[in-house]
Amino acid sequence: MHKPARGHNRLPSPHQATMANAHEREPQPAATETQPAGTRLVPWLIGLPVAFFAVLMLAGSLLSTPESEARWVERETIKVCQKEVTRPAAERKTQRFESQQDCDRLEFEFKARYGENP
Repeated sequence: MHKPARGHNRLPSPHQATMANAHEREPQPAATETQPAGTRLVPWLIGLPVAFFAVLMLAGSLLSTPESEARWVERETIKVCQKEVTRPAAERKTQRFESQQDCDRLEFEFKARYGENP
């Protein structure tokens, strides 16, 4: 066999070139394989309660109507009336409700308007 001269480089055969390139290109591990299972769980642990709370807020705002708010205000007015009437006149915070008849009138109007007890 003939050996190449010292200053001359021999070109690699196609098979040798393919093997050299395969050796240089080692497979890289996927990013998900290197992450522990706990780090993939953290976004879910944070995101799921936040998303649930956002859905509840959205549902609450969609279900709230001016009529339901008016009912709530009138119910609270009746409750305040009943508390104020039971107090002595000197200790009352407001003089708007003077007797039980005022509270009864508010309840009657509520029942007539909405068809239910407050």
